[in-house]
Amino acid sequence: MRQRARLQTYGAIAAISFRNAREYTVDFLMQFVNFPAQLVALFFVYSIVYWQAWLFDGSVVIGGFALVQLISYLYVSIMLQRVLPLHEMSRQIERDIDDGPLVIYLGKPVDYMGHTFFVDLPRALLYLSFGAITYLAGIFLLGLPVPLLVNIAMFLPLMLAAYSIAFLLYFTLALATFWVGRQWWLRQLIALAILIAGGGLIPLTFFPPIAQFVLSLLPFQYCFFIPVIVLQGFYDASQLVSIFLLDALWLVILWTLSRLVWRLGRNRYEGAGG
Repeated sequence: MRQRARLQTYGAIAAISFRNAREYTVDFLMQFVNFPAQLVALFFVYSIVYWQAWLFDGSVVIGGFALVQLISYLYVSIMLQRVLPLHEMSRQIERDIDDGPLVIYLGKPVDYMGHTFFVDLPRALLYLSFGAITYLAGIFLLGLPVPLLVNIAMFLPLMLAAYSIAFLLYFTLALATFWVGRQWWLRQLIALAILIAGGGLIPLTFFPPIAQFVLSLLPFQYCFFIPVIVLQGFYDASQLVSIFLLDALWLVILWTLSRLVWRLGRNRYEGAGG
């Protein structure tokens, strides 16, 4: 019964956050326009790149990706960049800890981590909707690959896991404020690590083999590279079990770490002013 009440509270938090997002109508609509603009830009830029590659050696495949496949990969990666938690979220956590508002949350019947997660989730779902609509238009207008339903079905839980992994990374690092104060450089560093090492800028297959091996040992690839290549169907059926198991393992590791750091930091917390 208590757990059900907590879930209902989280649902109410998410609903309020969604209504707040719609209040800023101009910004709301501009975010939607941003997706097709980026897709068109990707198409023109990489059409030129592939044209030059064809003139140079007759190749129409770069890093294992044909033109429309790479545009599809990069666009979905851009969509995920908007969907995943922003490093501004960790800045808010730092303010809550350093300036004292955390005391208010500690007295509420909801967990601070859960509250933060569900406040940000509606923004992610909105961007996912915007991105999906734009991709659908790209299928008809630019000839983007049509994902199979089975790949979409696997992409959705992987995307939720990507959101959760990024959230846990930002949340845990923001808790360092309990000990060292606000660290803007730490936010920027983790954002850059997720983007580059996760395959958000270019597919990881573009990296040298040794770099691919090292990056495969880190959780960042589950934020961009793994979900996108599964959506595109670039996987063997035998790999799926290990993909989902390793993804779940990283979620357990990061969740356990975040809860440990939260418990240690909360015990140290002295109230307003940190």
